[in-house]
Amino acid sequence: MSTRRSLFAVTALAAVGSGGAMAQGPADPAQLVVVMERYAAALRASNVDALVALYTPNGVFMRENMPAAAGREALKVAYREVFAALKVDLAFSIQETEVMGDMAWLRSTSKGRVKVLASGTETTNSFDELVVFRRDQTGWKIRSYMYGSNQPGPQPSK
Repeated sequence: MSTRRSLFAVTALAAVGSGGAMAQGPADPAQLVVVMERYAAALRASNVDALVALYTPNGVFMRENMPAAAGREALKVAYREVFAALKVDLAFSIQETEVMGDMAWLRSTSKGRVKVLASGTETTNSFDELVVFRRDQTGWKIRSYMYGSNQPGPQPSK
């Protein structure tokens, strides 16, 4: 990992650990971490509207073994499908971030419990994520969210 990316990641994580007390400029990667904290909270709460609100109007959610969901209506359908099948409780760990103008990206890992609602089976899962952000007049929004399991063998789809 480059020194610049490491510095961004450490700065972002320090801001989260301090409750976001650092001043946040327009290129501050801590703002991306805040979006991911909101994403994790909405995921835990199975809150489709809160999740979709974090995306740009043309946002894309790319799930394993599923077609990409592009646009707000498709995002709503995709997250409803997720929550009809699964209860998800993941904690995200930011690995690196980079901000370039009104675009940014973040690489993270997540780990937590995933419960298959139909069977009641609950497992510990972990994933790798790559999230692309675009800044609009209201702040940073998710433009594309991609994830994949980082464990061998079959995993429940989100």
